[in-house]
Parts: sequence; structure tokens; C-alpha cells
Amino acid sequence: MLTDSFIETSVKRKNGFKEVFFNSFLIGIAIILVFMVNFIPVSLGYSLFYLTGIASFGIVAGVITLIKRQKKMYEIEMSNDIVDCAVILGDNKRDELVSFSLKECEYIGPVTSDRYNSDKENANFVIKMTDFQNFDINDTYWYWCFTTESMKFVVVFMYKEEMYPVFRRYNPRATIPMAMIPKKPKEDNNG
Repeated sequence: MLTDSFIETSVKRKNGFKEVFFNSFLIGIAIILVFMVNFIPVSLGYSLFYLTGIASFGIVAGVITLIKRQKKMYEIEMSNDIVDCAVILGDNKRDELVSFSLKECEYIGPVTSDRYNSDKENANFVIKMTDFQNFDINDTYWYWCFTTESMKFVVVFMYKEEMYPVFRRYNPRATIPMAMIPKKPKEDNNG
């Protein structure tokens, strides 16, 4: 008797150098703009504190919104053979990315496989549901390659061991055999 399988995983995107630089740049520009909005009218002899206060509040709120919007969390829900992928932006807006069946996959395996670069180049869409935008090529990251609605997708995700039996159950031909997956060395805890 087959039992239903349900796996849910999420990954928070970590900020790289570009994001940190962009956020610092935004904050610097906001400080300069707030200073100019408040200082220029006062230096010209105008007392427009109500209007400059509203403008300052708008600048600060805009910067905070832009910085929050950069926060991304990716979610993968696997219910039997159906996979739903979504991104959560700024802790409150959820956007569905793609939904597909594992049975549709042409290949399921690590990004270290020989196929990864050619599959990525031939795909219409490459979705990186990883902790970093530019991740290291290692066995931590796997990908699904599939075609749906005449569009070819490559979805890169962070692999978890409990996913493998589900991949093998619903699409054994497209899933890389376990013998080809490098084993991690076991740590010896006996001093």
C-alpha cells in the first residue's frame, strides 16, 4: 500500500554584496534627500515644516519599502508528485512561480551533473530557489528540468535527503541513481 507523501521546505535568500551595497546606497541617498528637503526651505527663509515633514516621511517610507521588498523566501511544497514553487517577497506578498508534476521532469539531479549547463542554456526560464543568487556548484543544490505549456524550465533548489524517495517513486527514469550520488564522509565521534 502506497502512502501519501508531503514535503514542505523553505529557503531564505541571503544578501550578497550587491544587495548590501544597494541598501547602503539607498540609505545614503535618503539621508541626503531628507536633509535637502528640510534645509533648503529653512535656508531660504521659508517655514514649510508641514510639507517638508510629509516629504521626509515619504522618502523614508519609500526606502524602507524598497529594502523590505528585497527580502525573499522561497517555498517548495511537494504533495505526492505535484510540486508547487512560490516566492515570498518582504514577508507578506506570496507569488506562485510554477507548479508541475514530477512525472513531467526530464531530469532530476544535482547541479554537478554533466547535463546542468546545457539544460540551463536551453531553458526558457531558470528559477534559482537557493540561499544565494550566485551559488557554488556542489551537491547541495539539485534541479528539476521539465517542459510545461511548451516552455522549458530549470528549477534549482536545495536538496534534502527525504526528497529522494519521492523523486524515485514518481519518476525513477529521470532521477539520478543513488549510486551516482557522492556519499558524505561520516564523522567519527570517538575522540
